[in-house]
Amino acid sequence: MRNLINFLIKNSSWFVFIFLEVVCFYLIFSSNSYQKSVFLSYSTEITGRVYSVSGSILSYFGLKQENQDLLQRNGELSTRISELEDYIFTLEADSLKTEAFLRDSLGRRIEPDFIVARVEKNSISMIENYIIINKGIKDGVKSDMGVLSQQGIVGVVRNASSNYAIIQPILNPHSRFSCKIQGSNADGILVWEGGDSRFARLTQYPKYEKIEKGDTIVTSGFSDFFPEGIMVGTVEDYKSETDDNFYSLSVKLSTDFGALKNVFIVNNTNEEIKELERKVKNVKK
Repeated sequence: MRNLINFLIKNSSWFVFIFLEVVCFYLIFSSNSYQKSVFLSYSTEITGRVYSVSGSILSYFGLKQENQDLLQRNGELSTRISELEDYIFTLEADSLKTEAFLRDSLGRRIEPDFIVARVEKNSISMIENYIIINKGIKDGVKSDMGVLSQQGIVGVVRNASSNYAIIQPILNPHSRFSCKIQGSNADGILVWEGGDSRFARLTQYPKYEKIEKGDTIVTSGFSDFFPEGIMVGTVEDYKSETDDNFYSLSVKLSTDFGALKNVFIVNNTNEEIKELERKVKNVKK
């Protein structure tokens, strides 16, 4: 014990120096937005590489279940493709409807734009959960891109380094997504209030809309993150909010976050809308 005390006293100046260095770095990165962004970028890269090694090992043990999920998903997609081909066939008699179905508002042909990534790190038991994936800026991943699983929505990319990216999932109290009951025009705000990772809540949903347990919840399309109609979950229960004009719906999420292995990053950026938003901001200035 005496030797330990003597060692601490002898090297006390070094300990004080290291402590002050840590305090200085903390003040620099917490008070300056540029330094903070650089730190987040490098920490994301380093953390991603660490979890990439452990994720590669752990992912091997989930291959059997993952293959079963892929087979089921492939069957569902084959059915949907067949139905879509039949629908397009019925539109061939009307060329205007066919072109409207396959083109956007600028007359450009719509092409799917997805980036497939593997989950390296995933948390579901924290207050502010996050996900790290093995794709980054060099793969085309950018902040504010929507992220999907095979079952439904996952979250939004919040930060990216060269090879990795951090996703803010539904299971984060800062996440807000515009959703609706399938077939309805009214939307509400999907939030997660902590607790069970299987459930979230759709708030501010108008009472004049008809609701039944088991109704399908999908994205409304009223955001830059996701197109309309992406699966979110099903209505488990509902009740009145403090404001009697709205319901609060308990939503059982379709994505199993505890078994999340792979995700799809979707680039749903509408440049036409972005340009209009920039013009509005410039006018306000």
